[in-house]
Amino acid sequence: MKKISLFIFVLFGSIAGYSQELPNIKLLREDENYSFLLQNDSLRNASFFNQIKAIPLSKNKSIYLSLGGEFRPRFEHTDNKNWSSNEDADESFYSQRMMFHTDLHLGKYVRVFGQLTHGLVSLKESLILQSDKLDLHQSFAEFTIPIKSTSLRIRAGRQELFLGSGRLISFRNGPNSRLSFDMLRIIIDNNFFNGNLFYGREVKVPNGIFDNRSSDAPYTWGIGVNTNNNNFYGKTSLYYIGFDSKMVMYEAGINPETRHTIGIRRFGSIGKRFKFNTELNYQFGDFGDKTISAFSIAGDWHYNLINTKFKPDFGLKLDYISGDKNKGDNKLGTFNPYFNNPAYFGLITQVAAMNMFDIHPSIKLNFTERFEAVIEADFYWRAKLEDGLYNGGKRLILPSNNSNSRFIGFQNGLKLEYEINRNLQLSSETYLFVAGDFVKQSGASKNTFYNGLTIWIGF
Repeated sequence: MKKISLFIFVLFGSIAGYSQELPNIKLLREDENYSFLLQNDSLRNASFFNQIKAIPLSKNKSIYLSLGGEFRPRFEHTDNKNWSSNEDADESFYSQRMMFHTDLHLGKYVRVFGQLTHGLVSLKESLILQSDKLDLHQSFAEFTIPIKSTSLRIRAGRQELFLGSGRLISFRNGPNSRLSFDMLRIIIDNNFFNGNLFYGREVKVPNGIFDNRSSDAPYTWGIGVNTNNNNFYGKTSLYYIGFDSKMVMYEAGINPETRHTIGIRRFGSIGKRFKFNTELNYQFGDFGDKTISAFSIAGDWHYNLINTKFKPDFGLKLDYISGDKNKGDNKLGTFNPYFNNPAYFGLITQVAAMNMFDIHPSIKLNFTERFEAVIEADFYWRAKLEDGLYNGGKRLILPSNNSNSRFIGFQNGLKLEYEINRNLQLSSETYLFVAGDFVKQSGASKNTFYNGLTIWIGF
């Protein structure tokens, strides 16, 4: 396996030398479109890797194939994971993710997209969301119906889904195993708005070969609409998302859950310096015999000194995410972040967007156009004393235990990112999570240190 990884690293590394005036590679590879290469033979023939982005299969080039992929090795080290002093709380390991996709366009209105995935860790035992020997990550057909100035697309099959800022549904880019759904979607786009209507099930990821499945996994459905203009100082998103699972666990217990979320998001910029993103969610439904009433309020504001050396960007994030006030009554107040990225607060993944509020200042420095650093601190408190602490995987790691302390702790971070070109990126994330009073009262009081070094190579 090490020899195979080395060969693939050298192969993908050679790709990084062939960045020929193509647009940036997107996080959602299915959203890329290289049809413009069919009308520009000089650019398409500039390199082999440009050629495989648009391979004509018919004389008029209306039928063409696009190939792509990525290789992401990562080296991770943790001391005192989850503030524990146990021997197994210290770990160092190598992980890698490989993905390869094909995008077949059958004329203007029909396409078929497929993507394979592989995830590996160097530990003796496989890790959930990290280990996946080989599987079909995406496989869908898409039909486009043009209606004057509006594009209506119907997409059916296994696919990724990213809504809004990813607080509730994301493609889970942090771990090796990205998230997909077996789903039917209707996607609408015009000059005024874009929208999604969807219904499907989460795809679970066992550590085997072609064994990913959605049977017995949670259902999700919903609708979302986003404005496409900046009137009234920004854009607006309105959405509804449904969720149904046979088993969900909180400190209040384990039960079937049917939950509904309505939300509004306002985001955009005012002038060239100030950017904002504010989001409100309310959740209701049933958890066993309990009635759900939960909410979240999130704000993310940035001010950029565009004419100053290094163009410093000062950021401030605030979150209030509800918890359960009384686990013995017939109500549940714990917020459910559904299918969010476990690394929402960083690759350290020790805190989830559940029963907490935080203050998160940061500063980003742009040393060059391709090299940036983010220095940050995040201070966490429990929202409700009757509810415990959940990690990035939504698992309860510290119950409340009648503790009267809210303070979870604070997390210092340093992120470095160097984009060599569109095909090759290097990044590092380093965190020190200092235990607060609530964590110390649980008996786990060691400060957690984490560092992750990531190489991303794609074509």
